[in-house]
Amino acid sequence: MPNIAELGYSKQTNQLELVVPHGTKTADLHNIITSLQKGGIVARLPRGCNTCLSGSQFNIREKLQEVISVDLETYKVVGE
Repeated sequence: MPNIAELGYSKQTNQLELVVPHGTKTADLHNIITSLQKGGIVARLPRGCNTCLSGSQFNIREKLQEVISVDLETYKVVGE
């Protein structure tokens, strides 16, 4: 499984969400967040303040291992 994090933003809720791979250690979060900020990745999101996280709710969660994809038109499980 690739070691990829996902960073998203919602204008409606002024909320940033960082989804890290399952098993990411809390001690590694500082390095991840610092790299996202210094690398200009946070600035690519459509936010008012592109250089920092102030003023936005910031949620960090681990990517879930057991996920079922559902087609919302047919309500059938995708990929089975």
